Amino acid sequence: MSSVRDDLQLAFGSSYAIERELGGGAMSRVFLAEDTRLGRRVVIKVLLPNLGAALSAERFEREIKLAARLQHPHIVPLLSAGDVNGLPYYTMPYVAGASLRERLRSGPVPPHEAQGLLLDVAKALAYAHRQGIVHRDIKPENVLISEGAAMIADYGVARALHAASRVADGGATLTEVGTQIGTPAYMAPEQAAGDPDVDFRADLYAFGVMAYEMFAGRHPFADRRTPHALVIAHMTEEPQALSARATNVNHPVTQIVMRCLGKAPADRPESASAIVAAFEGAATPVGTPVIAATLRAPTASIAVLPFANMSGDPENEYFSDGITDDIISALTQVRGLRVAARASSFSYKGKNEALDTIGRTLGVATVLQGSVRRAGNTVRVTAQLMSTHDRFQLWSARFDRGLDDIFAIQDEIARNIVERLELTLGLKDPKTLAARPTDDLVAYELYLRGREAVQQRTPVSMLRALDFFQRATARDAAFARAQLGLAEAYNGLGVYDVILPKEARARAEAAIATAASITPDLAALSLLRAQLKLYLRPDWPTAREDLADALRRDPDDALANVYVGVVSALLGERGTHTQAARRAVECDPLSAFIRGLAGMCHYLARDYEQALLFFEEGLAIDPGSVICHWNSGLTLDRLGRFEESLDRYQRSVDLSRRGTLMVALQQRALVRLGRLDEARTLAAELDRRSASEYIGAGVSLIPALVSGDESEMATALRRAIDGGTGPMGFAVSCDVELDALLRHPRLGPLVRQTSLYAQR
Repeated sequence: MSSVRDDLQLAFGSSYAIERELGGGAMSRVFLAEDTRLGRRVVIKVLLPNLGAALSAERFEREIKLAARLQHPHIVPLLSAGDVNGLPYYTMPYVAGASLRERLRSGPVPPHEAQGLLLDVAKALAYAHRQGIVHRDIKPENVLISEGAAMIADYGVARALHAASRVADGGATLTEVGTQIGTPAYMAPEQAAGDPDVDFRADLYAFGVMAYEMFAGRHPFADRRTPHALVIAHMTEEPQALSARATNVNHPVTQIVMRCLGKAPADRPESASAIVAAFEGAATPVGTPVIAATLRAPTASIAVLPFANMSGDPENEYFSDGITDDIISALTQVRGLRVAARASSFSYKGKNEALDTIGRTLGVATVLQGSVRRAGNTVRVTAQLMSTHDRFQLWSARFDRGLDDIFAIQDEIARNIVERLELTLGLKDPKTLAARPTDDLVAYELYLRGREAVQQRTPVSMLRALDFFQRATARDAAFARAQLGLAEAYNGLGVYDVILPKEARARAEAAIATAASITPDLAALSLLRAQLKLYLRPDWPTAREDLADALRRDPDDALANVYVGVVSALLGERGTHTQAARRAVECDPLSAFIRGLAGMCHYLARDYEQALLFFEEGLAIDPGSVICHWNSGLTLDRLGRFEESLDRYQRSVDLSRRGTLMVALQQRALVRLGRLDEARTLAAELDRRSASEYIGAGVSLIPALVSGDESEMATALRRAIDGGTGPMGFAVSCDVELDALLRHPRLGPLVRQTSLYAQR
């Protein structure tokens, strides 16, 4: 089986570039690949030989194609199927984030979060069951979480396996080769009994087990340790009432979850739609934490929810998201209007959350909803402004225009909203709210793709963003927003040690200067200048002036507020950093990234317990948040909790696709635990990679400080100084170690030359 990857690559040719193996289980091996034609990442699952031998490959592919017709926001679609050397495979999009199983392992799931994720799953089940397709293997491993939303993976695969095995000409059945469809821990009694004709109610039972586990914090039969014991329990034992284990969950929810666990199919809810109705009808769970804290809504306030992509092609998602972003930016210019932050608004993407809940959570009186349907060079945009108090529609419109009118549509939507909210300031001003940023629509689309990539905040996504922004500015050098995109991408690449910090800084500064010369009053200029100083320049204390300007323009800018906290923490101003972090979270309550930076404020002030609380809250919002994973790892390290720290680093390594900083931190954790052979393996990996990619000086400094070798530390420090490593590169990963060296006769002078200490 060692040649499967090579066989796959040969079969796919240049269509897919296989990057690495993600793992697998009892039924398949899983690979991550890039669809080279569309520039997107996909997952390829190849069935194991013993399983493939029991299947009719033709029937399997035919069944997979039927399942591929499922198109729902909470179902990971199947893209294609085939076979390689007789081994069936199928492909699906790569979903960035974590599985529900990983979320459960990271700690208790707050009731409001569990209810939201389970509602997503129930909606997907209701849709698929209406199409006549049963999943047969609902479990936390098959539920993926991305940007706070849940998606069911492998939908229709179990059905395809079942159907294909029944017609395998003269071949063994799945049972005969030792493979059973379904997972014992989540298997309905009739499924465990071998009933070949289980229906949708088996999915409802598995849903009930999963819901019980999320709300109660444990499986209903957690004390059963073997698959056989679990199967017997499902068939013969009644679990303890969920209401006794989860007192902070509303009665209608616990009641329907227990109905799902009925031993006989007839005892369960009549459909998944009944579960959806019960969850939607239940009030917000008792004990809702700060993540969904109720905010006071001023009359002039709005949240712009992500416009739905109605084009029928997931690849157009960047376009509908980009239009949403631009409307948010246009409305942010209106004095007196409070606009909910992007990350918090986008946390409702693909969800059907009640308007009053959104209003309470984000502190807004109105919500703008809409959709975008694009066909060739025409576009249809619908929009409606709703009151969160009484769900009354304040305004609605539909625009059927040519694609080149998209900026006029955005401006018209923004102006209508302002009129409806009776904010007259600016209405008599001939200046448009959504100005036309470029006459080149191709450049605009490239810019939107770049923005989408930047939001993912990983080294790989920053490289992808850079490519899109470079292509956009090549088409229109006077496209100021694309120039700022270049600056943000270069800044990120310098932060992530993908390119030399000194080079990243020079290129980012040039792009900012170009943007400022084109459009001097761009709102994002001040914030980007501040970010550049904090991450890549030694004069970082002067970032305060840029942040003050950003906050004059928009007092609710969460990033500007939290960076005020970062500067204050670096300067030792404890009260200010606490206030700024709290204010940032108020401005963007559902952003894991803002929680991560708020935690970083406290980490830099060495208030580690408080920092950890912010990171844990961020992971509750988004279990796939890289910043919260690796910073919580740093914090746990400072608290002496090295095993837990290592676990967080390992997850960071995976999420960042083995980012060099994450690998270096993982190596440090292994050394702390005395696992020196494993640490040496990672050190060798970094050394090997240095021959073909840039390894940052900040990364090299971490193992040098761990080794205690003065010569190694001196070399690493000089390299960091010469390379222009920014203050945050030192402050976050090795501030304590560097502080301890300040009085060292040989190393102290070098430490004082680093950007972290140069302005102190």
